[in-house]
Amino acid sequence: MIKSKVENIPVGEVSFLTEIPDINKFISSDDDALDFPLSISQLALAAQTSVHTVRNYVLENLVHCEEKTKSGHSLYGLCALKRLKFIRAARAAGLLVVDIKPLLMAIDAGERKVPEDIQKLLLTKIEHRKVFLNLVTNQIEEFCN
Repeated sequence: MIKSKVENIPVGEVSFLTEIPDINKFISSDDDALDFPLSISQLALAAQTSVHTVRNYVLENLVHCEEKTKSGHSLYGLCALKRLKFIRAARAAGLLVVDIKPLLMAIDAGERKVPEDIQKLLLTKIEHRKVFLNLVTNQIEEFCN
């Protein structure tokens, strides 16, 4: 495998570290046009992330496979893709996995409504992120003037 100059990362994965993802493509992608179930590499590609990232989320029980092939490879459905996209969007917004994990665990437990304490904590963290983003925006404007 060809290695890049960025800390021996395989060339195919460098773009995740050096390129800004096309958020419009990410948000407006037609998930229903995909041929489900997806392999882990197809799932990663559809969510514009790496297989390594998907594997980590599977290990943390945040993304679930729906079935396995005869040879034991995991296959993922639309629910896994939507969940992975949610995680990616939350992470891009500055939330940590530990911030969104209680929400995902509540959903896994079959709760119809997110418990109020989980929802309140998550919304508070989102509000804090907005404050920090506004602060950074103001500082950037000051530097550019």
